[in-house]
Order: sequence, then structure tokens, then C-alpha cells
Amino acid sequence: MSTSAFYNSAEQVIEREVDLEEDEVTPPLEQVWNGTLLKICWGWIRQNGYKRVCLQFPDHYLPHSDEISDSLKALFTPNSGSTDTKLFILADTSYGSCCVDEIAAGHVEADSLIHFGNACRSRVSRLPVLYMYPQYPFNLKDFMLKLSSMAETVNGRVLFIYLDIGYHHLLDKRVNEADEDSLSYKLKEILPCKELFIEAYPPAEDVVEQKHPNDPICLFVGSENSRFSNLSITTQASQWFIYEPNKNSLFEKNPLTAQYIRRRYHYIEKCKDAQTLGLIVATLTAEGYLKIVSRLQEMAKSRGIKTQIISVGRINPAKLANFLEIDCFVLIGCPFNNMYNSKEYYKPIVSVFEAEMALNPAWHMKYPEAYVTDFKKLLPQGERFLAFDPTVQQEQDVSLISGRVRGITEDTVEEGAAALSEQQQSLSGIGKMEVMTTNTGLTFEDRSWKGLDPALGNTEPAKIEKGLSGIPTNYTHD
Repeated sequence: MSTSAFYNSAEQVIEREVDLEEDEVTPPLEQVWNGTLLKICWGWIRQNGYKRVCLQFPDHYLPHSDEISDSLKALFTPNSGSTDTKLFILADTSYGSCCVDEIAAGHVEADSLIHFGNACRSRVSRLPVLYMYPQYPFNLKDFMLKLSSMAETVNGRVLFIYLDIGYHHLLDKRVNEADEDSLSYKLKEILPCKELFIEAYPPAEDVVEQKHPNDPICLFVGSENSRFSNLSITTQASQWFIYEPNKNSLFEKNPLTAQYIRRRYHYIEKCKDAQTLGLIVATLTAEGYLKIVSRLQEMAKSRGIKTQIISVGRINPAKLANFLEIDCFVLIGCPFNNMYNSKEYYKPIVSVFEAEMALNPAWHMKYPEAYVTDFKKLLPQGERFLAFDPTVQQEQDVSLISGRVRGITEDTVEEGAAALSEQQQSLSGIGKMEVMTTNTGLTFEDRSWKGLDPALGNTEPAKIEKGLSGIPTNYTHD
């Protein structure tokens, strides 16, 4: 049997092409920086009088960071060669390029930040932020041609078109929708839809979220990425379509497949059965993350479940495998970084919303109209908030995983309260950049690891023999 079926030659490995997502490829400089964006940044800094400005770039933008910084500095030092405005380049944040890295900006005492590339636009609490999006090329003629094939589908229906990051510049001429050059005007000529809405995604913080009509048809202009996943599972729609400008392709996509729903509800059952929950704090800047941590601790305490607060930066299976005693993890992060469907993790990872459905009796026997990825909506004054009453005992039910009866007794509540008392009291605000202390690390004090036993003096030295040469699938003596 040929060994080529089991391995590839070195030349093939080196020459192999790897498909990267659009957000991971370094775009040309003209797509991320031009004279218009330069004037916007310069005017924003000058108008507000900022003196220490951070420029935050994702990893794939770093090759352009020096040129962008130098061109911006040149506007502040045209004649004298010196300026009071200082610019600092920040690399990717520990949790994801979409989040504003306020912690790193605080190290240089920055008073403002300009964020480039993908952004979740989570509300930050300390710094004013200016978002600079790329401007990817767009074939409007092909887009109009592809959409004309949807005329029968959208006839008499409401159509929402969401523009992904990189295509927001298509809205520049949308100030007057009656203008013949506007995108909205051109689409209404070829689509016999009842109403047409074109929106940028993610929206700005000051944009008021409007209630959409029931079951509209939605079209996402961009690639099938985390932003589409986030938008599609949180927005009620009868049909979803994706138009990929880089491939000039239009296709229908169903985000909530039966397999996806079964997996998420399986994880919710795992969360209900857990004896210990790990609360992974994957953000230090999103507004309200401390409140949601306290809320999850309170709900877990009422069910007699222990909790541990974990902060390990960007998570991966190897990091989380170190926490053997944790039965289920709850990821507290921004909307774009809180869904992990990978099967490589040893224990299930649920979102805050899924943990809320598992721990809050108010969600019992309720099927949500739409998924929630922004945990702020689950806090008081949030549109998906359901009050939690710790005095209400949840009815006993049967676990769909183990088949055992789940119940809550006063003894289990007291045991959970004793385990959580010190940790919950140590949770404090970070208004003045204090360090949050926790006693969770005491759990690992009794752990030990014993490596290989050399057994010195107990074994005879081995004889020197000629070993094998080659690789396991093709030794030279075979």
C-alpha cells in the first residue's frame, strides 16, 4: 500500500494554499486608509483637544500601522516639527480585535482611542472612541443583477438589507433616499417589496433600535462570519440571504438549524446539571459585566451551584482543560465573542442567555422569540430582563442528560452559600482601576503533579543499539 495516502511531501505542505476569512487577510492600504479618513481622524482629535491618542489595530492591520500613524502625525507637525499630541499604536486586545482595549490604553494614560477594523461597538465606560471601518470594493452592477432574481420572493414583503463592516460606505449617498444616486432608490426600482430598509451593522451606539415588522426577509451584505451569526440568531426573519461581494454570490442561509438548536438546548441541560460553574470573564470594558457576574452568582447560589470566576484572556481548549472540577463554563463577553460551538472543548460553554434560561425559574417553559447575545439586555431596564426571585423554589424536574431528578433543598443552598460567601464579597467595582481579588485560587493549593520517576540505581543501563531512521510511515529498513 502506498504511504502517500498518510502523509504529504514537504513541497506540497509549503505550497499548500490556506483559505482565510476576510477579517484575517491584510487588505491593501487604500481600503483601510485614505484622505477622507485622515481628515476625519484629524478633525476629531483637534476639535476635542485630545493630547494622548491610541490607535488600535487588529493583527492583520499592523503592516499599515506605521504609515497610518506617520500620516496623522504629519498634520499635527507641519512646520515646527513638534506637537503636544502623542499617538500610540496598540496591537490586538487579549479577547478579540472587535473590543476596545481600554486596559492597554490606560497604561499610557490615553484620553481617547481610534479603533480600526472589526468592531462590536460595545459601550465603553472610560474613553471616547472613534471607529474607522475599511472600505472594501463593491460591484454594484452585479449586486443589482443578483437581487433582481429575488423580485418574486420579496413581492409585497418587507425587506431589510444589512451592510457588514467594510460596506458601510454604500450608505454615504443615502442622506436623501429620493436621490437617484442613492442605493435605496436604485433597489426600489427593481424590487417590488412593500418596504425597504438599509442599515449598517453593527449600528452606532446612538442609533435607536426600532422594532422590526413581523417576519421580514433579511439580506446580509458580507461574508458568513461571526457578525452574520450574531445578527441572524437575534433577529426574527422568515428568510435569510447572504450576498458575498468578494465572490459575487447570493444564496439563502438558515441560521437556526435543528442540529444547532438541539446542541444549544443540550448545553442548557448540562448547565442545569452542573455542580460547579466557571464564569469566564472575556471582557474588561463592556458596560455591565460586573453586574451580570453578580447576577449569575446569585442565581447559581439559589440552586446550590458553586461558581468560580476565571479570566484567562483568549480562551482555547488547552486553557480550560486545566479546570477539571468545573462542569460547565459561562462565557461573559461582547456579542461577537460569546458563542463557541467547537467540539474540541472538554466541557460545554454556554452564553449568558443560556445560563439565564438554565438558572432563572422565570424562564421555565418559555421559548424565547429570538436569541440574546448582548448580556446587557438581560439586566434591569433591558428588553429581555426577567426578574429573579431567590425565594421562589423551582419545581423538581428530570434531567434530560442523566435521567435523575433535579431538586433544590435548603441544605444544598446553605452549602452553596458557604462556598460563595468569600468570593462574592470580594467582587468590587473598577471605577478607579483597582484590582479585583478572589479566593478562587485556593481551590488548587492541594494539587500536585509528579513527573517521570527516574528510579536511579534501580535499573541497569540499557545497551546501545542502532535505532530506526526515517519517519513512522516509511522507515528506511521497510
